[in-house]
Amino acid sequence: MGVQIVGRSHELQRVQAVLQQARSAPTAMILDGPAGIGKSTVWRAATDWARAAGFMVLTTTGAAAEAGLAWAGLADLLADIDDATLAGLPALHQRALCAVSTGESVPGGDERLVATAFRAAIEASSRRRPVLIAVDDAHWLDEATRLVLGFSVRRLSGPVGVVAAYRSGDPGTLDQSWVAPRDPEALSRVTVGPMSLGALHAVIATRHEMTPPRPTMVRIHSLSGGNPFYALELARGLHEHASADLAVLPPTLTRLLGERIGDLDPLTAQAAVTAATAAEPTVELVAAAIGRHPTELVEILQSLESRGVLAFDGHRIRFSHPLIASAIIADADPTARRHAHRCLANVIDNPELHARHLALATPYGDPETLAALDGAAESAAARGAYSVAAELVGLAIGLGGDTGSRRLRGAEFHFRAGALDEAEELIAPVVDTLSAGLFRALGLIILGSVRGYRDGMAKAVGVLQRAVTEAAEIPALRTQALLLLALATGLGGDMATCVAHARQARHDADETGIAALRSQALALWVHVSFMYGLGTDTEALRTALELEDSDSTVPATLQPTAVYAINCAWTGRLDEARTAMDEVARRCAERGSEVDVVWAAEQLTMIYIGLGRYHDAQQCAAEALERARQVDAQLPLISAYTSVAGAGAYRGDRELTRTAARQAIELAGAAQLTYLIGPPLMSLAFVEVSAGDYATALQTLQPLLAAFDRVHGTEIMAGAYLPDAVEALTAVGRADEAEPLVAALESNGALHDRGWMLATGARCRALMAAARGDLEAAFGHAERAMAHHDRLPMPFERARTLLLVGQLLRRRRRPQAAYEALRQAADVFTEIGSPLWASRAQSELDRLAARSAGGVLTGAERQVAEYAAAGMSNKQIATALYLSPKTVEMYLSNVYRKLGIRSRAQLAGRLDGTGATGTQITPPSAAM
Repeated sequence: MGVQIVGRSHELQRVQAVLQQARSAPTAMILDGPAGIGKSTVWRAATDWARAAGFMVLTTTGAAAEAGLAWAGLADLLADIDDATLAGLPALHQRALCAVSTGESVPGGDERLVATAFRAAIEASSRRRPVLIAVDDAHWLDEATRLVLGFSVRRLSGPVGVVAAYRSGDPGTLDQSWVAPRDPEALSRVTVGPMSLGALHAVIATRHEMTPPRPTMVRIHSLSGGNPFYALELARGLHEHASADLAVLPPTLTRLLGERIGDLDPLTAQAAVTAATAAEPTVELVAAAIGRHPTELVEILQSLESRGVLAFDGHRIRFSHPLIASAIIADADPTARRHAHRCLANVIDNPELHARHLALATPYGDPETLAALDGAAESAAARGAYSVAAELVGLAIGLGGDTGSRRLRGAEFHFRAGALDEAEELIAPVVDTLSAGLFRALGLIILGSVRGYRDGMAKAVGVLQRAVTEAAEIPALRTQALLLLALATGLGGDMATCVAHARQARHDADETGIAALRSQALALWVHVSFMYGLGTDTEALRTALELEDSDSTVPATLQPTAVYAINCAWTGRLDEARTAMDEVARRCAERGSEVDVVWAAEQLTMIYIGLGRYHDAQQCAAEALERARQVDAQLPLISAYTSVAGAGAYRGDRELTRTAARQAIELAGAAQLTYLIGPPLMSLAFVEVSAGDYATALQTLQPLLAAFDRVHGTEIMAGAYLPDAVEALTAVGRADEAEPLVAALESNGALHDRGWMLATGARCRALMAAARGDLEAAFGHAERAMAHHDRLPMPFERARTLLLVGQLLRRRRRPQAAYEALRQAADVFTEIGSPLWASRAQSELDRLAARSAGGVLTGAERQVAEYAAAGMSNKQIATALYLSPKTVEMYLSNVYRKLGIRSRAQLAGRLDGTGATGTQITPPSAAM
């Protein structure tokens, strides 16, 4: 570095360590400390070192005047990314980033798209060389940029470093959450503290070419608190006013700066205030604002330039420190500040900045100002900058434009930006005073959405019901309210009402003729009616897919493509489902829709479980949980923990399953999302059945069994627990209680031709027959189950039925056939990674071997048995094999014992299931 840095060896060592780590993995550092302490100096050292080390360095510096300008910081960062990298991004991402750079509208007006595109650009850059994202004065970074950076930094996986400098002391400006990388251990914080007396002395001596006497230096150190900026200003005062006494100096630096600004003539002060007020001051802009020629402006500001207050960077005007600009504004009287804003409003074309300056130029809202703020808010919203739009509406309300329509728009913008409390504060107090019909319905929809996301679905249902009533004469709005109400009631556990609302929404959407609304309503209808056991409405699904808007940002459960994918999964078309759901997940990720990405990951986890790909299921669930923790919202966390519990259960990890399932159940219960309690309960019960703890399994399943609906509750997403419940009930001697469950699986399976229901229903019927001792009927049911399994790509379910087949064969005294079935089951369980079930199959094999007293037939025994089965007498066998009749009799006795038979008449039927090797055989479960 060209300039020697004094007194910061510790901070600089930490910076070097972070840059070294960033060469291989995401690493972040926060530099914090009070204003003027030297954070910017350390920050500049980081950027200089990174450039020298071959990093691509992306920089931006926050400014108070730019804090409300959406994506101002992001545009700076994008300017440092090379064109080749940007050209390699998907076209949608290129358009989004180009729009940010030029201030145009983002495609679809979606902040998440911008965030996803920026993340893709960073990852692409990091594949070529390490990247450093450096933000100075991050406390003044605009909110839209913070959101984009937060989205990206949490998901980085390559060699990327982040260094952010924050001013401490003002909680309102210290949102630092965006700096946190995926690994909490990769974030470090360095507080840039006070300088030592010796270091301050060296700084002052270098900058002012003066060496204050030690007593004076001690006083400067004491008054400045070791802050180099304060100390330099104090020393400047001593240098310029030799008679000045530190004992009587003003107590704050602001007053010192105010004295400097106060010495300016009115014209210079006007120019300085105008420049300090502008978001991006340039010579041309400020000159036009104050009615001067650019050359005149430069002359006017020369005195400030010579004193180091500001500098000209090309045509840009840059203050030497942000505090100076703030102090200039603070020292100006309110009339001068308002005049500066008015002058800037007259010459700025950017609608958002123009409106903001108009708003700050007056203490009341004249029609021109309010109209400008309204237009600017809509413009910001169209670009997806909802937080900026909400702020602009807030300015209009604060200036006296407090109308119901502005509160509606402001609340909607806050909701879309994720500021739920702010949205409720705007709309809740006035919702009942809004005009009946359209406006009140809109207010209730927004309020219901806010409360549903934040407080739980029970709090949303009543509000959304009112919205439906208010929108009775407005079909499009009524449809939107019904869609939300259907989701709320369904997640709350009332599926019958959910289906009724979805049916009505479908009808109302048809009346509107709006394609996108019809598509969403049809998709929801297909989804919830299937969940309710009404089968697949294939015609509705086909129409929904035809009408789908691929750019829509509605929840996944309203997207026809997503509904199609999950329907494939629930009907046993798992390979087709995986392909379709992969595409859904990709599209959601590209749009930055994290909640839907987690939802898709949950569905993929269950698909992988069905396919027997447990490693993939485990990985998918882990990724879902990681994303959900980043989103930190109830629905995605419940989905993720449910995924982890499901994958853990099939992999036989009882502790993981219990922990994750209980987390999901606790979260769902707290949010009153009753429907979402079911899946983790099913995983808990399944893992207990897997371990043979039937009593615990039944205790876990009690809520589901109590609420069982034989007509509507047997599709796999709602009735996956039924086979486990039947096995547990028969094992503890309560087979009669299982009869309604089995009958429902059989009848609904036949009604809807659902392979999973038919296969598991037949297996459950076999269990019940075996419990009654009717082994022949049990075996027939098990064989039918195996036939149904042939149409399902679900290896675990098939192996589970094979295990039962082996148990039944053993009880029917067919040990070799039992061995073959059990061996196949054990092999499948082992291959897919289900250790509890592999252990059950192996224990059956061991049990069968123990009861076979010597194993299977030897070669000599089999030869004798084959001749006997062919009708030869003992004497004929002895002659043919050159044995004595007594030896033949001994061999046949062994054969009868090993095959579990008592006479030659039974031999032919049993012999076909024996073998001539010494391979061991197995047992049925304790339940058998």
